[in-house]
Amino acid sequence: MTAQCEVLEELEESFISKRGPKTVALWVYLDRCRDGALRNTFDYEVNAGEQEKFGGKAAGKIIELLISEIRPGFGGRVRIKGRLRKFGDEVQS
Repeated sequence: MTAQCEVLEELEESFISKRGPKTVALWVYLDRCRDGALRNTFDYEVNAGEQEKFGGKAAGKIIELLISEIRPGFGGRVRIKGRLRKFGDEVQS
């Protein structure tokens, strides 16, 4: 599934897992699809490569996502996994 979204905020979520402390980079998205956009924001789990390349400069950008997994996160918020297809006008491989 593909979605065009705007990054509202970049944040990190820290918690204690079975294997000890863990930190996950998250980008908060607002769906910007022209037809049938989601009404609520959702969180995208940024992988290490994306965080290294785009971390700190994603807020306010329009990004196209290739979504591979949708599931509930902490507090019932929607959590998305996948990969970036476009970052602004830059197409990713």
